[in-house]
Amino acid sequence: MRHRLTLFLVFGAVLTLLGEWNLKNGGEGFAAGLNRWWLEFCIANSRDKIADPAVTLVTIDDEYKPAIGESLSQADFAAVFGFVGKFSPKAVAFEPNPVFDESLAINQTTLELLKEATLPLPRVTLGAVAENGQPPAGPTEEPKFPVLTKVEGDTANVTPLTRVVAAPNPQLLANGLPAFTGIELDGTTDRSLPLIARQGDKIVASFIVTAVASHAGVPLDQVTVKLPAVGSGVIEIGEKIRVPIDGRGRMKLYEQSGVGPGFYPVVSAFQLALTGDEDEAIRKLLADVEKDFETLRQNLVVIGRDRTEDRRATLVGYDKPLSRAELLTRAIATIQSGRYVDWWPFWARLLSVAVIALLAAAAFRRSRGKAIAWSLLGAFLWFGIAMVAFKSTLAWAPPFAPLALFALMFIIGAVLPGAKADSPAKA
Repeated sequence: MRHRLTLFLVFGAVLTLLGEWNLKNGGEGFAAGLNRWWLEFCIANSRDKIADPAVTLVTIDDEYKPAIGESLSQADFAAVFGFVGKFSPKAVAFEPNPVFDESLAINQTTLELLKEATLPLPRVTLGAVAENGQPPAGPTEEPKFPVLTKVEGDTANVTPLTRVVAAPNPQLLANGLPAFTGIELDGTTDRSLPLIARQGDKIVASFIVTAVASHAGVPLDQVTVKLPAVGSGVIEIGEKIRVPIDGRGRMKLYEQSGVGPGFYPVVSAFQLALTGDEDEAIRKLLADVEKDFETLRQNLVVIGRDRTEDRRATLVGYDKPLSRAELLTRAIATIQSGRYVDWWPFWARLLSVAVIALLAAAAFRRSRGKAIAWSLLGAFLWFGIAMVAFKSTLAWAPPFAPLALFALMFIIGAVLPGAKADSPAKA
């Protein structure tokens, strides 16, 4: 028994460290496939809590070339609104804060191209970048974000903002509601996004909350914010959408939730520009994205810049940096689907390893056959407990270390002889 347990502890420690090393390196190493399979299995069995997202990202990427000059003009953005408008979307959110090259003739005219392009759309959520720094220097820097009136709890810790550093184009305000996409100089170092902010003595809604409420058909004066004295609070958008937040009004990025490439439809503005073309080659090119086009009719449509220079954020599950538009769309998809999923904290993972070690110590006191049976039964029980824990908490256990430990227990139990009988040896 002693040799069996010693071998298990030595090799088990190595396997556990390998599992933790894999997690610390983003969980995308040798166990990535196993992790994804187990997470999706848990989610598939928790459909009472987790749904599919209802958001489509329209990207203005490197493929989309300016119609005039080297930079995007009013005509380009107006064209994108026109492409989206053909599908009669239910709700639209526009992330960029474009600055136009005034040397271009199209930007020197008095034509209100952006206004005319957005008027046929439902009221558009317009992105703005705020700052927690100096007070406004003029009316254009004065925040005019939607105020949330149903707020419970202490607002003192909510992330403050003081002024707008990148405002929506004035033409868009004729059919748009500005909301902040981010807060610069907010002093935050953790990986989270502000869903609300404090402007003086008022609480204002972010781009994410405003867009989600718009698509859900919930007026902002019916959005409820419950801030905690300690622990986590919640933002309630209608009867079905409940968003967990901390006392600062921020939501975690939930990098271990499985929200990654392909989780929601992404359509490029370049592809939209080709719709309606009768060329057979182009029609074949668009055939693969036809289903994604149709989602523009019912989903929340987020229009955002996704050119090379816009991609700066890095997240687990993505093999390339993300633009602000992708980051915001990912958060919206998380909210709509209810995938507030994280993995077990370190102490819980360590506790599970300790329990498996105790089980191994007891199993190795038994005969070879019973040690094998205990390893199989233990693995079955562990995964059952992990499944129940996920359904109640939406926290999942990375399975590599437990699975490897039970496999090690099985191998040692099968190869090395155990006790000849379950009763104590005679003196």
